[in-house]
Amino acid sequence: MDTQLASLIERLAKPSVLPMRPAESRQLATMTTDVVTCGPYRSRVLIKENHDPKAKSALLLHGWGGHPMMLSVAQTLLHARGYRVYMPFLLGHDPHAPASCDFPGQCSLLLAMQAKYGPFDTVVAHSAAGIITAMAHWLGFTLDRVALLSAPASLFSLLQHSLLHHQVAGHYLPLLSTYYQSRYPMPAALQAAHPYTFGAARVLILHGKQDQRINCADAKQIHAQLPDSQLDVIEDTGHLGILSHQRTQQALGRFLCAINADHEKGHNHVGAY
Repeated sequence: MDTQLASLIERLAKPSVLPMRPAESRQLATMTTDVVTCGPYRSRVLIKENHDPKAKSALLLHGWGGHPMMLSVAQTLLHARGYRVYMPFLLGHDPHAPASCDFPGQCSLLLAMQAKYGPFDTVVAHSAAGIITAMAHWLGFTLDRVALLSAPASLFSLLQHSLLHHQVAGHYLPLLSTYYQSRYPMPAALQAAHPYTFGAARVLILHGKQDQRINCADAKQIHAQLPDSQLDVIEDTGHLGILSHQRTQQALGRFLCAINADHEKGHNHVGAY
């Protein structure tokens, strides 16, 4: 393998994780934690318990280089609506268990959590976690509804954005795609432009109009892949701002309260905060 390509693969599998703010660290210290083991990997799962045996479970997934507490606003919203909430560190992101793990390798975490905690009713996935959820679904991960926040339209798109972020020449893009396909022999659609398929699950797509990390066009591509999905483009916010934006919480609240009924494909452009 080309040494530069090998170096790039290693860099992409070792995210530079954003540090927690003091308030986030204090909140983490108050939460129940568990450990999930996936082959050679170990990762902590933060749990906001609900002791009602009929409570539904929600899985909140942070983006690449992020951490679970970045989804604390969504966690509060879901818990207030009666959910039992699980927030894992993506593999390789937990400072208690650092290790290299690339994008497709994260699917094992979702499948291990499903095996340990049972199926999740709702998934909220930010950024790269969106395509990770789509890939895991192909491999047997189930859900009833999913909210995709600033998600890339495909693995190819995610890799393209990653190369731009790392200021790496674009000619590595097909080489990276070939590498991932050789290591993770998944359906061809996962390597193409239309990997999203969630069966009868309800889907909400939220994207900040000023997102500089994942282009807003990706949200529209996902929306085209999922004819019954709802798309909300939020003005005056970007890739991380969408996580705590008031309009995001309003859209999530409506989405969680909506019944599982047929609904029209919607294009909703939410106003400025």
